[in-house]
Amino acid sequence: MSTLVAFGLLAGGLLLLGRWGMRNATRLAPQSLPENERQRRARVMRRGSVACWVVAGALLAVGFHAWLAGV
Repeated sequence: MSTLVAFGLLAGGLLLLGRWGMRNATRLAPQSLPENERQRRARVMRRGSVACWVVAGALLAVGFHAWLAGV
Protein backbone atom coordinates (compact mmCIF):
# COMPACT_ATOMS: atom_id res chain seq x y z
CA MET A 1 0.00 0.00 0.00
CA SER A 2 2.86 2.39 0.73
CA THR A 3 4.11 1.94 -2.85
CA LEU A 4 0.74 2.99 -4.21
CA VAL A 5 0.68 6.02 -1.92
CA ALA A 6 4.20 7.06 -2.90
CA PHE A 7 3.53 6.73 -6.62
CA GLY A 8 0.16 8.41 -6.15
CA LEU A 9 1.75 11.42 -4.46
CA LEU A 10 4.36 11.72 -7.21
CA ALA A 11 1.66 11.44 -9.86
CA GLY A 12 -0.48 14.03 -8.09
CA GLY A 13 2.43 16.46 -8.03
CA LEU A 14 3.07 15.94 -11.73
CA LEU A 15 -0.62 16.39 -12.54
CA LEU A 16 -0.68 19.69 -10.67
CA LEU A 17 2.56 20.82 -12.30
CA GLY A 18 1.21 19.95 -15.74
CA ARG A 19 -2.04 21.79 -15.10
CA TRP A 20 -0.19 24.87 -13.85
CA GLY A 21 2.14 24.82 -16.86
CA MET A 22 -0.73 24.44 -19.30
CA ARG A 23 -2.63 27.38 -17.81
CA ASN A 24 0.39 29.69 -17.58
CA ALA A 25 2.32 28.78 -20.73
CA THR A 26 1.74 32.08 -22.52
CA ARG A 27 2.49 34.10 -19.39
CA LEU A 28 5.74 32.23 -18.76
CA ALA A 29 7.19 32.97 -22.19
CA PRO A 30 9.52 36.01 -22.02
CA GLN A 31 7.87 39.20 -23.26
CA SER A 32 11.16 40.44 -24.72
CA LEU A 33 11.01 37.86 -27.53
CA PRO A 34 9.25 38.39 -30.86
CA GLU A 35 5.65 37.20 -31.02
CA ASN A 36 6.31 34.07 -33.10
CA GLU A 37 9.09 32.96 -30.74
CA ARG A 38 6.86 33.52 -27.69
CA GLN A 39 4.14 31.40 -29.29
CA ARG A 40 6.67 28.67 -30.07
CA ARG A 41 7.91 28.61 -26.49
CA ALA A 42 4.35 28.51 -25.17
CA ARG A 43 3.69 25.46 -27.37
CA VAL A 44 6.84 23.82 -26.02
CA MET A 45 5.66 24.44 -22.46
CA ARG A 46 2.25 22.98 -23.26
CA ARG A 47 3.93 19.87 -24.65
CA GLY A 48 5.88 19.64 -21.41
CA SER A 49 2.60 19.81 -19.52
CA VAL A 50 1.20 16.94 -21.55
CA ALA A 51 4.39 14.98 -20.87
CA CYS A 52 3.83 15.55 -17.14
CA TRP A 53 0.33 14.11 -17.47
CA VAL A 54 1.60 11.07 -19.38
CA VAL A 55 4.32 10.36 -16.82
CA ALA A 56 1.78 10.82 -14.00
CA GLY A 57 -0.46 8.23 -15.65
CA ALA A 58 2.46 5.84 -15.98
CA LEU A 59 3.36 6.32 -12.31
CA LEU A 60 -0.21 5.60 -11.28
CA ALA A 61 -0.25 2.47 -13.42
CA VAL A 62 3.05 1.23 -11.97
CA GLY A 63 1.92 2.00 -8.42
CA PHE A 64 -1.38 0.20 -8.93
CA HIS A 65 0.35 -2.77 -10.51
CA ALA A 66 2.84 -2.96 -7.62
CA TRP A 67 -0.04 -2.78 -5.15
CA LEU A 68 -1.86 -5.64 -6.91
CA ALA A 69 1.34 -7.70 -7.00
CA GLY A 70 1.80 -7.18 -3.28
CA VAL A 71 5.19 -5.51 -3.43
